[in-house]
Amino acid sequence: MQNKVCGDSLSPHLESPEVTIIYNLLLWIKVIGGVMLDKTEKKIYGILLLVLAVLALLLAYFFLPPAADAAPSAKDNSITVNVAPLQKQSVTVKKQYIGYVTPINSVAVIPYINGFLDKIYVKGGQEVKTGETLIVIRQDEYKAKVDQAHAAVLSAEADYNNAAVFYKRNKAAGQRAISKTELDNAKARYLSAQAALAEAKANYTLAQVNYGYTTIKAPIDGVVGNVDLSVGDYVSPASQPLLTIIQYNPIRVVFSITDKDYLDEMAQNGGRLFADEKIRLKLSNGSMYALPGEVKYLDNAVDRSTNSIAVYADFPNAEKVLVANAYVDVVLERSYADGVLIKQNLVSMEPDGNYIYLVRNNQINKAKIKIIAPHENDYLVTDHFKPGDYIVLDKISGINAKSKIKINVVQPAKAVEKK
Repeated sequence: MQNKVCGDSLSPHLESPEVTIIYNLLLWIKVIGGVMLDKTEKKIYGILLLVLAVLALLLAYFFLPPAADAAPSAKDNSITVNVAPLQKQSVTVKKQYIGYVTPINSVAVIPYINGFLDKIYVKGGQEVKTGETLIVIRQDEYKAKVDQAHAAVLSAEADYNNAAVFYKRNKAAGQRAISKTELDNAKARYLSAQAALAEAKANYTLAQVNYGYTTIKAPIDGVVGNVDLSVGDYVSPASQPLLTIIQYNPIRVVFSITDKDYLDEMAQNGGRLFADEKIRLKLSNGSMYALPGEVKYLDNAVDRSTNSIAVYADFPNAEKVLVANAYVDVVLERSYADGVLIKQNLVSMEPDGNYIYLVRNNQINKAKIKIIAPHENDYLVTDHFKPGDYIVLDKISGINAKSKIKINVVQPAKAVEKK
C-alpha cells in the first residue's frame, strides 16, 4: 500500500504493523465515504472514523519508539558529607564528687572534777563565744579546800622563817660556840621547812585550779548542741559529756578523689592541686551554695579500700546554711577561654589514641585529638585545628583521602552526630 492515497498528505513513518493496519483502514474508509450519497451512512462513517482515529493515537503512543534523548551527562561520583565548623568558645568544665560537712573544731564538754550542778547558763542551739560561762558546779567544798590550802601555806611559811633564822644564827656563831652536829640539824630543819612550804604552795595552787574547774566555760566559738541537764545533777569526769559545741564558721567539707584524678591534677597544674579551679557546693535541695570554698590540704595516704584520697576544703558559713554531717555535691569548676567542643559520638577511641574525621582542603583526614575533659555530651579538646577545618558529622565508611566529596555545612547549633 502506498502512503499517498487520493492525494492525502498523511504519511507518518510507522514501523508498528498494528498502526499501519489502522492507518490503511482509515484511508479506505475515507475513500468509501467519499462515494457515499446517503446522509445516514455518512453519519455512521464519521463516528467510525473518529473511533479509529482515537485508536490510532493510542497505538502510536504505546508502540512508537521515543525520540532520541540528548547525550547523557558525565556521571557525578562525588560524595556529599555533612560537616560543621570547629569554633573556639569559652567552656567551663565541671567535675562532681560526693562530700560531707564536718566542723573544723568540735568539743565534747566533760567536767574535770566531781560535784553537783549549781547553775546552768546555756541552752541547746545557743551560740557561744570562747570563755563564756556555761555551767557552774557547786563551789562550797572546793572553796573550803582553797582556804585550807592557803592556811597550810601560811603555817609552812612560819615554820620556814623560824628554821631559816635558827640556821643563820647557828651558822654565824661558828664552831667555837656550837657543835657541828647542832649546825647540821639546824640546816636540815631549814631545808625541811623550805620543802614543806613548797608543798603547801603547790597544794594551794591545786586547790585553786580545782575551784576554777567548778566554772565550766566555752573553749571555742560555736553552737551548743542538746543540753539535757538539770540543777542538782551529779557529774564527774567519768560521766557522759555534759554538752557539745561545734564551730560552724568557717566549716569544712570532706570529699574524695581517685588516685587517677589526683595524678591528673598534679600533671595539669604543675604540682599545684586545684589551681585556677573554683570549688562550689550543690546542696540536697538542688540549689548551689553561694560562696566558694578553699582547699586546705589532702590526706597523707590513699585509702586502699576505695583507691581514693580525702580532700579537705573550708567554706564560709556565717548564715549556718551548711550543717555538720550533711551530704553535699562538691563541684570543681575550671574555665577555658579557647575551648573546642566535639560530640562524644564523633570521637573514635582507639588503642593508640582518640581520633575524629576532618575535612581539610576538601579532603577527608583522620586527625588525632587530645581530650581535656568530658563536658555534658561533648568532649573538650585541645585546639590544634587550622582555619577552614570542618568536623565530619556522618559515619565514615568507604571514604578515604582520595574520595571526591561535597560538603554540606551544618550550623553549630544544629550540628549533631549522624546515625
